Amino acid sequence: MAELEFSNLSKSFDGLPALQDINAQIASGEFVALLGPSGCGKTTLLRLTAGFEQPTSGQINLGGNTVAGPNSFVPPEEREIGIVFQSYALWPHKSVFGNVAYPLEVRRVPRAEREARVKEALALTGLSAFGDRMPSQLSGGQRQRVALARCLVFDPRAVLLDEPLANLDLALRASMHEVFSMFHRRTQATMLYVTHDQSEALALADRVAVMEAGKIRQFAAPEVLYREPVDCFVAGFVGDGAVVSAEITGRSENKNLILKVLGQEVQSRSATAEPSHVSIRPEAITLSSDAPLRAKVISCTYLGGRFRLTLDVAGETLIAFSEHRASIGESVGVTLHDLWAFRDPDADVVIAKSLAHA
Repeated sequence: MAELEFSNLSKSFDGLPALQDINAQIASGEFVALLGPSGCGKTTLLRLTAGFEQPTSGQINLGGNTVAGPNSFVPPEEREIGIVFQSYALWPHKSVFGNVAYPLEVRRVPRAEREARVKEALALTGLSAFGDRMPSQLSGGQRQRVALARCLVFDPRAVLLDEPLANLDLALRASMHEVFSMFHRRTQATMLYVTHDQSEALALADRVAVMEAGKIRQFAAPEVLYREPVDCFVAGFVGDGAVVSAEITGRSENKNLILKVLGQEVQSRSATAEPSHVSIRPEAITLSSDAPLRAKVISCTYLGGRFRLTLDVAGETLIAFSEHRASIGESVGVTLHDLWAFRDPDADVVIAKSLAHA
């Protein structure tokens, strides 16, 4: 196990920034997901951690030691980091047993100990009966388990996972979540998991770093990202719901802000005194026939036990849940509550530009 720390880490390719001043500290044994759209820099951060790339500036510390920085660079093979790729990266000419044993072979682990550790790794990943098979004889999920067993076998200090479930079908991806959780419990290794799938990130990680344009926009526990996003990007990218502008009209007795949202005054939680937007999650919407704020049903989808409604409210698209089916075009009453308000930094930029041209 080892603490992983990024300090003012930046990386450019041909003069174009891929990462910009990344600062983050990952505790020893913590499971962290890097979440963001394609091109946001998450895979670049993973490659820098692995040692496949050198930073343009800044440094990376692993277990208190600098592995990449202005005056030092530890090669990948000496970092004791396990890597699970999207493509599995298995040796096609080696059996399952041979693939898992390979990291121990290159470390010259004695044969008896090597065989015992491989058998243990195969048992923990449910592959004991597949040791003699070749990768071509395995399903996608089984190949991914082989890649995990190969990491597990040499007790890595940290494990990097680059969209490891991207090549699997939806049902198999869901079943692999428990495999990854088991793997983390077994190794207690620091884990960095790259994905663009928010359901994977929120389900698996202790904390999630939401990235955009080479920067970390918010780094927090999944429930904090969902309930208390820091800006419009995070609020729109993580979870279901809508982000709309808001206007302060007062404060309640319990010091919550009172905001005018979609023409309705609503009490809102906030970490700032001057918010510009609110995040409206489906759980923050109550449907009733007599609510003054009216919405038009755009779509209705059955999710099993409840219906997901897409609503048009004063030109904004909201998502709500209902126990009953609604007809397309139907008018329903909407009450908003327990909103989260924040000040988006991009709003300040827009205001500054408007004042400059005034």
